[in-house]
Amino acid sequence: GGGATTGSSASAAPSAPAAPAAPGLNTPLTVGSFEYTALGVQDIGATAGTSPLTATAQGTFLQVDLKIANTGNSSATFIVNYVKLVDAAGKTYDADASATLYASPDQNAWVAGINPGNAIQGPILFDVPAGTAPASIQVSDNAFAKGKTITLG
Repeated sequence: GGGATTGSSASAAPSAPAAPAAPGLNTPLTVGSFEYTALGVQDIGATAGTSPLTATAQGTFLQVDLKIANTGNSSATFIVNYVKLVDAAGKTYDADASATLYASPDQNAWVAGINPGNAIQGPILFDVPAGTAPASIQVSDNAFAKGKTITLG
């Protein structure tokens, strides 16, 4: 009987300090008043938008489709800078506000006031070198916070 007890406590000890796995696609993550859900990621190429409102990437645009809900008790303003893309090598990229606006002119997802209980959904674009492998996004409720991670794999 003693062997089973030792085995279970030995397996429990290493798992205790491990951080919980970051949520993935289609799994909501709450940060402050915002609940973020990453719906997908795709490389849309070097041009975003519809003529005459287009943006051209220095590399290529990775588009992350996001749903952002306000779970708080008062209106909150989402700004595209609250979302950062992290690649497989650990490099961090800021969102491209102009490309995001042109890719979704009806949504204005780059800056939006969201009342409690409401949500917006739209693309957030990142200008990255061609061949960049997106690993995760970091989401926050202000431009200065490091944020929490949502994996894109």
